[in-house]
Amino acid sequence: MLNDREILEYVKNGKLISENFKEASLTPNGYDLRVGNIIPGEDIESKTLFFISSLEVINMPDNITASLYIKSRYARKGIFGSFGFVDAGFHGNLTMSFINYGDKITIKKYDPVVQIVFFTIKEPEKNYENRSGNFQNSHGIRLE
Repeated sequence: MLNDREILEYVKNGKLISENFKEASLTPNGYDLRVGNIIPGEDIESKTLFFISSLEVINMPDNITASLYIKSRYARKGIFGSFGFVDAGFHGNLTMSFINYGDKITIKKYDPVVQIVFFTIKEPEKNYENRSGNFQNSHGIRLE
């Protein structure tokens, strides 16, 4: 798992987060991704499925993968998120799906919503771009 110093070093070299990086969003062992776009909007009714794209553009090298974890302030309010791994070699905005099981909540652009945690791996035979790359170079929310 990468720590804050290692993350910052990668970012300075154009890796991990290549656009909209904010040093104040670093955590000891990750980075708090912020809201870029949100569908259906900032006010989320109870029992509503919604989607958020990261403000940050992710730029994964071939030897690093990542996991996402919902910020506890939202989990404690009944927000549930379903996330997969961020594959080695991925580049673009991340689209994340959530459901609100709690009361109506407002989530605004630039709010930190999930923490991304980075892990080193042995370099794969084929990275994300060369294996499937379905969402490579995504911008904003992408559902298909």
